[in-house]
Amino acid sequence: MAAPATVTIACKLPTGLVLTVGQVSYTLAGSNSASVLGGYGLTPVPSDFWAAWSRMYAAYPPFRQGLIFSQTTADKAAAQAQEQASLRTGLEAINPQSPAPGITPA
Repeated sequence: MAAPATVTIACKLPTGLVLTVGQVSYTLAGSNSASVLGGYGLTPVPSDFWAAWSRMYAAYPPFRQGLIFSQTTADKAAAQAQEQASLRTGLEAINPQSPAPGITPA
């Protein structure tokens, strides 16, 4: 079976991420984008671009931790995003009613 022409990239980083390979760049939607599923923004990119980027940045911590992943279709990416909705980035907004242990709101 031939590889799909595009893949859907899911990104849970709040502001997304700019992926660059050579002179080509794509901006991923993040968790603060207009359309989010399970806390992930979804962006279609060419599969050959994604293959090159994912090889170059295989050790990138958000990629290794599942905060950025790919699927062959948008439906599969949406399903995986829903499954991983509880995955934390460490960049979530704080709760103003209980900001941190030992700190009370004014």
